[in-house]
Amino acid sequence: MAAPEAKTTIYVKGDPTTKTLGDCPFCHRALLTYEAKKVPYTLEYIDFANKPAWLQEASGGKVPVIKEGPNGKYIPDSDVIVVHLEDKVPEPSMKSSVPPEIGAKLFPAFRGILLGPAEEVEAKKEALVAELQGVEGYLREHAAAGPLFGGHSLNATDASVAPKLYHTVVALRHFRGWELPAEFTAIRKYLDAIKQMPEWKATDYGEAQILKGWERHMAQH
Repeated sequence: MAAPEAKTTIYVKGDPTTKTLGDCPFCHRALLTYEAKKVPYTLEYIDFANKPAWLQEASGGKVPVIKEGPNGKYIPDSDVIVVHLEDKVPEPSMKSSVPPEIGAKLFPAFRGILLGPAEEVEAKKEALVAELQGVEGYLREHAAAGPLFGGHSLNATDASVAPKLYHTVVALRHFRGWELPAEFTAIRKYLDAIKQMPEWKATDYGEAQILKGWERHMAQH
């Protein structure tokens, strides 16, 4: 009998003392992918106020980073990690036919509203609404298949876009008094549906962590 493969370690933003997951949407993307594919992993939490030297060398201090087994190489970058995992564990497939431009500029627009110069906020709000219109339109057009980009199961687009939507809605409501427009009914249904998925429940760090993280970012700006 072959020896079982060594478990993957995923290095994520968090508190190593309390073993509490931090609010990184890119870590969230990787974790959703591992959960959806039912690949075992262990978490190692990185204190962003005290990043280890090896992380700087491996990824420039960014997470997520994975390491497969004690002798594996560090693999950084959620873009690289999810492709690596799809190749290594093709079933269940998370390949997505959603055009890559759907939601692609969502996070930069959100960050611009929250962290950018005051004179750019209105333009960034317009950019955000334009991105949301693209997401809304796609979800409505494909509603018969299910409320998610993957229908009734997560695909790669869900893993990437949902955490960014989560941050956008939670942080802008709290810090800027911005509410998701009522006409975006498909997005509202989408967020309600994905939060009921077991993969999401297993990886959700909670709204308080989002607010804590962005409050720190805003103080630094």
